[in-house]
Amino acid sequence: MPTIYAATTDGGVRSYGPTATSWDSVHDNDGSSHAFAIPTTANHYQYGAAVVYNGTNFQIYRAFFAFDTSGISSAPSSATFKFKTDTNSNGDVILVKATKPDTSTNIAAADFDGLANSLGGWPSGFNNTHLTAYSSRITGAGSSGATLHTITLNAAALSDMASLSAFAICLMNYDHDYLDSAPGSAIGGAAQTFGMYYSDSTGTSNDPYIEYTAGYSHDVSGVESGNISKIIGVSAASIASRSGVDT
Repeated sequence: MPTIYAATTDGGVRSYGPTATSWDSVHDNDGSSHAFAIPTTANHYQYGAAVVYNGTNFQIYRAFFAFDTSGISSAPSSATFKFKTDTNSNGDVILVKATKPDTSTNIAAADFDGLANSLGGWPSGFNNTHLTAYSSRITGAGSSGATLHTITLNAAALSDMASLSAFAICLMNYDHDYLDSAPGSAIGGAAQTFGMYYSDSTGTSNDPYIEYTAGYSHDVSGVESGNISKIIGVSAASIASRSGVDT
C-alpha cells in the first residue's frame, strides 16, 4: 500500500487576537495580524488542532500539511491520514481542504486562513458549509500518551489527490473552530488541545503520512494499476474479477 509523507513545509498556526477577548476576532482572523506560525522541532511534539480559553482570552491553533500527489493520476479507492500525538492530545477534530502550504514553501503566520474558499477570514454569512470537508468528525481523537491516529479520507479528498499535484489539508478543532462556536466556559490544558509531531522529526517514524490504495490493483494491457480508474465504464474499485479471474 503506497505511502506519502508530509512535506517538511507542514506546521501549525496560532491566532490570538487582535483582541483575544473577542471570539470573532480570533476565529475570523485573516492571518494579517496576531497570528503566529509555530516552529516545528525535530523529535518534539508541538500544538496541532486546538482551542484554548482561560475564561477571558481565546487562542485557536490549526495544523497544515502538504503532500506531493503528482504521481497519482486517478482517484485512489481508499486513503487514510495518519499522525502521531503525545500528551495533551484531546478534542474532536476534522480534516478540511486547505490552500496552504505547498511542498516547497513553509507554512507562515499569514496562512492561518489557508482554508479552501475562506481566504480573507470568515466573512459575514460564512460557515463551515463553505469549507470542503475531507473527513467526518473524529470524536475523542486524543489520548494521554503517544498514539498513532488514523483518519479516513472521503470521496472529495480522494478526487483531489488525483487532480492536485500538491494536496494540502488542515486539521482543525471540530466543536469550536469548525462549527464557529465560542466556548461557554474555560477550557485549557488537555481539554481541547492536540500535541502532535510534524515532518521535521528525524527519520519518518513520527512523520504524518497518507496511506492509500490505488483505484485498481493490477496492471491491464501494460497500463499501471495506479493510472486505472475505470474499465469499460465500471469503477475499478467495484471490480472483483476480470474475465473470470479474481483481482
